[in-house]
Amino acid sequence: MPRLVGALWRGGAVALALMPLACGHGRMLPAASARVLPDAPNFAVVELAGVRVAASGNDWTGRPTDLADHLTPVKVRIVNHSGKAIQILYERFVLAGGRGHRYRPLPPVPLFHDKPLDAVATLRPIFAPASFFVRPAYRDIYPSIPPWPTRLRSDDRFYETQYQLWGEDLPTVEMQRLGLPEGVLADGGELSGFLYFEDATRRESQVVFKADLREGKGEDAVTSIAIPFHIE
Repeated sequence: MPRLVGALWRGGAVALALMPLACGHGRMLPAASARVLPDAPNFAVVELAGVRVAASGNDWTGRPTDLADHLTPVKVRIVNHSGKAIQILYERFVLAGGRGHRYRPLPPVPLFHDKPLDAVATLRPIFAPASFFVRPAYRDIYPSIPPWPTRLRSDDRFYETQYQLWGEDLPTVEMQRLGLPEGVLADGGELSGFLYFEDATRRESQVVFKADLREGKGEDAVTSIAIPFHIE
């Protein structure tokens, strides 16, 4: 199975194929207290400070078809009418489970990769963003998206650690194209894509999807989103 970045960055990968598997997995559905979209009941939505975030943990129909047996893919749509540009960084998303356990997303492309990349090693997102600027570190991977002009500060160790959790055949190119890109969402902008979280549905009965959204320079908080889900 082809991989866009397999030859670009190598680490001590923990193969998902070696993870112990149980019989089946749970579905992540909006909790009874969540506000759901009338025309899309799998999506729970919160709107605070002019930022609207909708999330679904039961919307994966891509390949591999058994992805939800190993990870928890969550489709996210963010609409920004806060009056400010907001950062979209993987390290600021989490699924909070019971007993303080936090499940983090796996970046679908490595933050550190060889440059320049050839034309084959680029991505065109399946969900077209509006008024979105890609993280400068990924400008060569997403050439169709204009880059944000300044570097976005982040915890580099988080990206190294999480990217090593992919197995040899993951992520697929389809998963990378469906993934939520990192960058800055301008006021009036919209962005959609999947976050691939560590497997939460096998061991939890409920989780809270959390997003810490800060303004474009990363200095001031714009809002914090919390959306409750239950696992059945």
